[in-house]
Amino acid sequence: MKNIVEFLEKNNIEKLIEYRKCKWTWEDFPIFEKDMEMLEKLSPVINGKKQSIPLPTLSPKARQIRRLLFRNEWNFYKSRSSKTWESMISLYAPENDVKVFEQKEWWQDDWESMDFGFEFDENKSLDEQFLKLREDVPRVNLVWFDSKNSDYSTWTAYCRNCYLINSSENSEDCYYWKLIQNCQNSADCSYIYDSQNLYECLNVKWAYKCQYLHNSDNCDSCYFSDDLISCKDCMFSSNLRNSSYVFKNKQLSKEDYKKEAEKYLNSRENIKKAIKIFEEEVIKNNINKYASIINSPNSYWDVLNNDKNCFYCFDVNDSEDCRYVNVWIEIKDIMDCNNMYIKPERSYEVMWTVWTNNVHFSTYIFDCNNILYSQDCRDCKNLFWCVGLRNKEYCIFNKQYKKEDYEIQVEKIIEKMKSSWKWWEYFDTKNSAFPYNDSLALEYFPVEKVVEIKNNKIISSKIINKNWDWTVYILEPEKKISKAKLDLWWVEKIDILWKTREKEIWIPENIYFLETKDLKNKITEKSEEIFKKAIKCSISARPFRIAPAEFKFYQKNNIVIPEFHSNERYCKRLWYKPKRELHLKNCTKCDKETLSVYDENKKIYCESCYEKEVS
Repeated sequence: MKNIVEFLEKNNIEKLIEYRKCKWTWEDFPIFEKDMEMLEKLSPVINGKKQSIPLPTLSPKARQIRRLLFRNEWNFYKSRSSKTWESMISLYAPENDVKVFEQKEWWQDDWESMDFGFEFDENKSLDEQFLKLREDVPRVNLVWFDSKNSDYSTWTAYCRNCYLINSSENSEDCYYWKLIQNCQNSADCSYIYDSQNLYECLNVKWAYKCQYLHNSDNCDSCYFSDDLISCKDCMFSSNLRNSSYVFKNKQLSKEDYKKEAEKYLNSRENIKKAIKIFEEEVIKNNINKYASIINSPNSYWDVLNNDKNCFYCFDVNDSEDCRYVNVWIEIKDIMDCNNMYIKPERSYEVMWTVWTNNVHFSTYIFDCNNILYSQDCRDCKNLFWCVGLRNKEYCIFNKQYKKEDYEIQVEKIIEKMKSSWKWWEYFDTKNSAFPYNDSLALEYFPVEKVVEIKNNKIISSKIINKNWDWTVYILEPEKKISKAKLDLWWVEKIDILWKTREKEIWIPENIYFLETKDLKNKITEKSEEIFKKAIKCSISARPFRIAPAEFKFYQKNNIVIPEFHSNERYCKRLWYKPKRELHLKNCTKCDKETLSVYDENKKIYCESCYEKEVS
């Protein structure tokens, strides 16, 4: 870390103020001058007095892990509503022992979250009181707003006819996606904007009718390629600009290109050959810019588009003055937050908001202003330690106050929080109902080993990822969801939950299994023979089915039926994406020192060398 900080100072990017010890990992992490300026800027004013937010006690990585523990994107469970006992799909496993309402039930007027409110008790800890409120107030089974015919999706808004998508807005007829904006008629893609008719694409904007295209903008009918801009009809190519009919980075005539491209499309056998060429030739040999930063002055570090003054940010678009943020669109004055959309402003330590302003230390906030330490609130203002409120204002622990009394009480509680070191901390990890291995934390920060403990003795130990160092200690191995400790190799171990068994997959009696070896080489299957069968994934052996709308998409675009479960397909796309880490490296061309998201296994180019090569 210190060599990275030295690089930042040497290049006048940041000014170091001090190093602090992360209380989770005990690693040194820097505090920069602009960190202090941003915290002062974001500090809320209560009752006419600014309540300054102190410096963080966790490193940026640890702060992100803590937030990610509160988000589950992919793991759905068959469950029952706590209100009607009707069957439903839920983000929460039945063993979670939390109250969950189906989406429509949650919005009905026949129940009131204010009924669970209470007065703040000075003799009890804030964690204890908030945990009681969190346990009493029902949660919603899936999180979406104003979406139609998209019941098996979550963390979405304004979507139509979508299936198993998340983190997406304003899209239609899309399947198995993560993070899409303004897209139509596509499947199995991630980080896509303003595009149509795509399949297996990653980090693409303004594209049409492309397959296996990565890190590209404004392309049409391009396949198995990387880093293309304003290209049409290209295959097995990389680092192209304004090109057409290019095959393996060689210019062909239109007729010759069509003949070559046809050899690698429209059949299972051809696609497998094409993927091998894509991975072993295109991805391996292309020119990698140190990071993907486009039209983003004074901004660092990866997949930044049309940003300004953004530091240590990843997957951020059209934003300004942000620090340590991941997955954003049109944001301003934000620090240490994840997954915020549609013009949020002035926030610190937040997980997921839409249309918000001045929200701090909160999760799942929609169309709200001036919110502190709250969860699952919609269309509200001026809340403190609240859960599940709708159209409310001036509430503390879900209890109504007059404006003057609210401000006095908030100030009083903040003073108590300062004495107990709670004022500047996000929610305790105990407040997350998601097991670590159901949460988004595992996706970006896997663990190496899982150890089961019973009667203070180790009864089993299993390596699950050799590339990481952390250990999870399961304290209740007999339970499906167990209390556990996350050991980041320091004295303090983190309280988490851990799912000890995979969920059971229910297959109807009239459904038969179809082995992947029995899938046809071309999309010639008839609907009746597909819909009555479950395909067994050739990687995980987990069965999956083809939805009718999905099948029509494959037929229309001449795409063969997939042989891998959608989770495996997503993991493969994620494998192509650089980790959210920084490495000090030298440009392959000129030896200039630079900070890159690529590790030692990748050759990288600095900005000027890259532009010379691809222009």
